Amino acid sequence: MKIELSIIVPVYNVEQYLLRCLESLFVQGMDESEFEVIVVNDGSPDNSLNIAENFAGQHTNVKVITRSNGGLSAARNTGLEHSEGQYIWFVDSDDFIEPNTVKPLLDYAIANELDALCFNLQLYFDEGKIEAYNNPSTIDGKILCGEQYLVSQPMPPAAVLAFYKREQLIKYDLRFKVGILHEDQEFTPRAYCLAQRISYVDKAIYNYYQREGSIMKSGRNDKRVTSFLTICDSLYDFCLANVSDNSVAYNYFMKQIAFVYSQALAFWDINSVVTLDELKSKPYYPLAKASGLNMKELFKISLMNFSILLYKSITKFI
Repeated sequence: MKIELSIIVPVYNVEQYLLRCLESLFVQGMDESEFEVIVVNDGSPDNSLNIAENFAGQHTNVKVITRSNGGLSAARNTGLEHSEGQYIWFVDSDDFIEPNTVKPLLDYAIANELDALCFNLQLYFDEGKIEAYNNPSTIDGKILCGEQYLVSQPMPPAAVLAFYKREQLIKYDLRFKVGILHEDQEFTPRAYCLAQRISYVDKAIYNYYQREGSIMKSGRNDKRVTSFLTICDSLYDFCLANVSDNSVAYNYFMKQIAFVYSQALAFWDINSVVTLDELKSKPYYPLAKASGLNMKELFKISLMNFSILLYKSITKFI
């Protein structure tokens, strides 16, 4: 039987959570011949590898691949290289999936020949507290092209919230940029934009675990500044190469670049490895005032364009 779904699970220092994640993938009403789980051990120093290998010993559709530590992007890319499924799903190893939710969505994606199918999440906290993630939709169940989707459906920039057609990722060489933080903010807009057929189903199937010490909760540092600027650079180059000037998608990318640039400034100071001159020399600076921005966003962009130092001095008040 053809493998319909490859689930790629990067692993690093998650021995407390890994088994919960893996077990949740096997209560989805799917025969094990229909999907594969690719666990990528990214040089984890804890007991994660033993847990993964023991689990793989109980399931013939689980592969365990060990590589030297290269970060989340490198681990995901490695998993993609070893995948065989019609669709790809990136699942983080400290998160887990609601029971019996995957099969209906996967069937929908296959039946409609989607390049990507997006869905919702819920936040999971210690002691079992669950918090809904408000992601209103006017296109639930509709099939759009990527450019329409970008401007129609607000999505958190999380790669885990979609099934991606494998041949689409291969065709466009869609990979995660290695060596940066917040890599999803660089990957997901490109993946969505290039889709010819993409849909959103408003089902919260993904439990996003909120834990201390995760990358998203790590402290301020130069790595974040350089990562956000790399994301801006990449999105700008992608936009120029793939999107028509003055289109709704072009407007979307200009808004994203301005937002990510402001994230870089939130972690930047005058002593940063990135100089003020470097910030101002970016080809997308001064930042474009895209349509659809509210007054606060327009003010922030105007202030960043006028003076980055002034923006930094009063940013805590805006």
